[in-house]
Amino acid sequence: MTDKEKYAVQIALVKEECKDVDEDEVAKEFEKYENEFLIPPNDAVRSVILKFQKASGKDIESFPGAAPRVEKKVDRFSELGSEDKNVTLEVAVVTYVPRVQMVRGEEKQIAFGWIEDNPWESTDKRERWDFKDWGGHSENLRPNSIVRLEGVSVNEWNEKRSININRGSRVTILREGGPAVPALSDEPILIEKASENEGYVNLLARIISLKPDIITKRDGSGTIDIFRGTLADSSGKISFLSWVPIEHEVGDLVKIDGAMIRKFRETPEVNVNDRTKIEKFHDSNFASIEELSKATTSRISELRNGMKDVITTVQVESWQSRTFTNSDGEERIVRSGDVMDPSGRCRLTAWCEIDPKPGDFLHLNGARVQFWQGSPDLVVDELEQIQNLTEAPWDTINPENHWVEISLSDLVNGGSRRGLKTTGTIVAVKNDSGIIERCPECNRILRDGACQDHGPQHGVEDLRLKFVLDDGINNASLIMGKEPSEAFLSMTQEMVKEHISQRGKEDFIAHIRNKILARKVVINGRSLVDNQGAMILAENVDLDSVKNEDAANLVIEQWGVLL
Repeated sequence: MTDKEKYAVQIALVKEECKDVDEDEVAKEFEKYENEFLIPPNDAVRSVILKFQKASGKDIESFPGAAPRVEKKVDRFSELGSEDKNVTLEVAVVTYVPRVQMVRGEEKQIAFGWIEDNPWESTDKRERWDFKDWGGHSENLRPNSIVRLEGVSVNEWNEKRSININRGSRVTILREGGPAVPALSDEPILIEKASENEGYVNLLARIISLKPDIITKRDGSGTIDIFRGTLADSSGKISFLSWVPIEHEVGDLVKIDGAMIRKFRETPEVNVNDRTKIEKFHDSNFASIEELSKATTSRISELRNGMKDVITTVQVESWQSRTFTNSDGEERIVRSGDVMDPSGRCRLTAWCEIDPKPGDFLHLNGARVQFWQGSPDLVVDELEQIQNLTEAPWDTINPENHWVEISLSDLVNGGSRRGLKTTGTIVAVKNDSGIIERCPECNRILRDGACQDHGPQHGVEDLRLKFVLDDGINNASLIMGKEPSEAFLSMTQEMVKEHISQRGKEDFIAHIRNKILARKVVINGRSLVDNQGAMILAENVDLDSVKNEDAANLVIEQWGVLL
């Protein structure tokens, strides 16, 4: 296809205003805008018209298209039309993927990804569109950030609309996200760095595991042969999925060019396709597979949803089994229990016949991670993945008092965890603390007497307290259920209900604020961390008993202050 054919629609628009213009010259101008300035043809129409008007000596002021474009401010993608330009809206950045495009033998970097409208609401109330960044805005378009886009335009192709962020567009950060996506480089980067964002990377890593697998097509029309495995270097490990045969073996050191990092649930994964180049590499100083296997052993605190080929050791706290009938009518047995290590606690589910006793130590090789009640859950499918150790790797942990201390900032910036202990200052008491009603079917909180899934219900009363916890750097929501709330308030649920009935809800909230506001507390419980922030579900909350004088001395000692 020639440039003239490619830009036929845009050339026709130019000829409406400049009838004697040379079509080949117009096509060259559009090609220049697209390939050198990285401005899409539709967005370049006005500039091209103005150029040829000036060249012809036409009165530009008389041209309606030369009038300043009106800014269109919207809140939702649904308010946009396919021809809208100079658009302003706020969005959440989901992904940002750099890509190199060859233009006249020269590499130019653009980027594409996903953005969502209505960014201050929950994800189920948002609409997701593709976007293309033609202007090198990677510093401001960080994944998980919220930004205001100004001067962007709508593009439509095959009845699908997307957003063009041009060189002249303005991107303002409203809420910080993760680290900026680095510019593409021919040099391999460490797995730790590659795992930070989605996008194309080059890696130098050793194959730790490799096995063939089969997946079923979504439409049920057949299956696809794939390969799964694990790569590792000195900085960590990462799972990979290959859509093409891997002609290398476990233990090989390989250089991978043009792999794609994609996140599966919360866990980054390397995707290999027919455009990815993999070749064997020789480096006598690179760590051996034995050294990497030891270095890449995970602790419970490091588990993230979607992880595969996990190597870890745990101590069993409890164990039970249950029988159920699956969707095919088959009776199956699932075994599960609570496990722990020095870094925390989690659940372990086994789809194989194993019955450890409390206090046993299990070494898991090739486990996977999925969420259970919002926290990481280790899963093993085959007995060969489990080894019951005869020698204890650490002193036996007492589950009654196993709470791992972690700062609130580390908690907020980490993953969801169980069995933690943290401290912070209560800076707010939420007005919806007190007696609530839950759905008798699913236990969800009723809103205006109705459940989101089951409609109007006669609710079951419950007690809940909600606070905002702060450490001066980060903050998190703190939620206390019935039992910890009763213990903390020294009041039963019935007493709270009677207090509210006699004195009103505002008096009850004021009572709590007088008791806890601006006080430092110590919390035992578990955390749920996602893109919306961190939430702590407390099992126990105590007021910090450290005196102000002792706290001041601790700060002086910690920072080496001389008085």
